[in-house]
Amino acid sequence: MELITKNKEILIIDVRPATFSKWPNFLVGSRNLPLLNITDRNAELPKDQPIILTDWTMRQSPLAAKYLLAHGFNILGVMKGGLVRWEAEGYPVETREVKTQSQ
Repeated sequence: MELITKNKEILIIDVRPATFSKWPNFLVGSRNLPLLNITDRNAELPKDQPIILTDWTMRQSPLAAKYLLAHGFNILGVMKGGLVRWEAEGYPVETREVKTQSQ
């Protein structure tokens, strides 16, 4: 799936922990950057690329959006209802291997 706005691909960031085993499904093509690591790893994100944030049920993504907006990132918004709503409405997801604490 490719989302495009003003000739730029939208980056979808899932802020759930990498060890989140309750719902191992992700939006196709999304990147995982856990909320707990966002201050240490935000340099991995491009500031000029539009970003949409998501999580399981929209509990962590609003916090991530506020933080990234305050640090100059191009945040389009958060996905309403998170992955639970996305999948319930029949949109495509991919299942990924969940990391354990020792990985």
